[in-house]
This record gives sequence, C-alpha cells and structure tokens, in this order.
Amino acid sequence: MAMTQSTRPAGAQVGPLLFASASGTIPATGNTVLLEVPTLGLKNIGVDFDVGVNALDTFIVSAQFHPDGAFQTLYSAITSTPAGLIIAASGTLASTGAGATAWLLMDVRGIYKVRISASGTAADTTTVAIRCSGSR
Repeated sequence: MAMTQSTRPAGAQVGPLLFASASGTIPATGNTVLLEVPTLGLKNIGVDFDVGVNALDTFIVSAQFHPDGAFQTLYSAITSTPAGLIIAASGTLASTGAGATAWLLMDVRGIYKVRISASGTAADTTTVAIRCSGSR
C-alpha cells in the first residue's frame, strides 16, 4: 500500500515555511518511501514519526541535489550520536519499536528534495505516521 502524503507551505518568512505529513502501511520487504520533502530555500527540517504494530528494521535518508538528478543515499544508519547533516536524532532510527515515536533534525542547505524510506521488521508489515516541518 502506498503512503498518503500532503505537503503545504505555511507561516511567515521567519517561521516554519513547510509542513508535510504522510501515513500508511509499509511491508517487511523492500524500502517504502514514507515522505518526500522539497527543501529548496530551507535551512533545516525536523521530522518525527510514530511506528504502529511492528518495529522498523530500516530507515534511510536520501537527497536529490537537482530536479533532474537521482536520489543519493545519505544515511542508512542514524543513531543518537549522528554526524554530518543530521544535527540530532532521538536514537537508532532503524530499530524504532512498535508504538514508539522517533525524530531527527537535519541541515538541508543545498539540497533540492529529501526522501525518507523505511521497512518493517522481517516478520511483518507495520504502519507509520510521519510529520515534517522546515524553516529558513
């Protein structure tokens, strides 16, 4: 089942400029795109997500640097002590358990679009609700 996503600009120039959210069911096999966020002109994004009935076993952050370019995997193992463009995270996102909420804060300067992908544990599918806000 595909994720259902909504993205809308909001706020004033000094406040949040983008809100995006998605929810749906993701299978245990393969990586499902949870959210694609246009980030051109933003400095940071904050992402939080709730995991449903089963844990995650993969969490990937990819970036597209140009509208005509391919997505490049930036992070496939985000922990509570991140480096690089990930400013902070609530823990090891790829092992977020059932019923848990997790988050990350990311510097997105120079990035056209960010894609978040995940998969459920090898045993079963799970549900995910994900939210994002961006600011200058």
